[in-house]
Amino acid sequence: MTLEFPISSGEADYVARRKQLRKQRRLRIFQRVWQLVFITGLTGGMLWVAILPEWQLRSSNQIEIEGNKLLSEEIIKKFLLIQYPQSIFQIQPQVIAAQLEASAPVSKVSVSRTIFPSKLTIQVQERLPVANSTRNNQQGFLDAEGVWMPAKVYPSNITKPNLTVLEPTNRTFEQWSTLYRQVSQSQVKISHVDIRDESNLILNTELGLVYFGTYKPSLFSTQLETLDRLRILPEQLKSKNFNYIDLSQPANPILEMHIQPKDKFSETRY
Repeated sequence: MTLEFPISSGEADYVARRKQLRKQRRLRIFQRVWQLVFITGLTGGMLWVAILPEWQLRSSNQIEIEGNKLLSEEIIKKFLLIQYPQSIFQIQPQVIAAQLEASAPVSKVSVSRTIFPSKLTIQVQERLPVANSTRNNQQGFLDAEGVWMPAKVYPSNITKPNLTVLEPTNRTFEQWSTLYRQVSQSQVKISHVDIRDESNLILNTELGLVYFGTYKPSLFSTQLETLDRLRILPEQLKSKNFNYIDLSQPANPILEMHIQPKDKFSETRY
């Protein structure tokens, strides 16, 4: 004799819920396995694509340089710290741009990647030499911002600036950009700028040697205007029969003449 116990509605709901939960659990496990297989396959595929020759930089021949006028492509490429071969996807344009700006005579760099065919395009803005300058017995140039660049990175046939600067060895002249702008706008031609002595800026000009005292931008503008007016001085000045012009006080310029045999010194005030 078999005894049957009726299943209540509550028990039936509980069993149904258990079945539903097991089904959902199996579905989640399947989704996770599928996701893992997909991600693994995608990663493997990307790695496979990355190592293909078509997606690699194999030499500097795949690098194009644009915007250069003074510097050759070969010189600029020598500053690049890129290992070959290297996947184009591993190249970091911003890192390359920052590295070039820090080491090469360029003021601005932008780098772009081309996936197919794999190549780099580097756009540069060169630092233009405005003055000759020697540091540590090495010939070089200054740009308008005061950045020094060795002459050897430029072509040997480069047209050298007409201006030469004598710099201090134990300090940096922070006001160079302002001084250069004023010198380049001067009505009197200037060939040499001596900034070695903080207390006396010395210029070699078409009128001769000129002392300006301590450099002060606002005063220097007045001093240059005074120097320009000295063009009208008599033949005595034009013959350069003097040691130097002292414009430390532009309202009272002094012309120191050559020492005569019978006199210790001779100076003329204007």
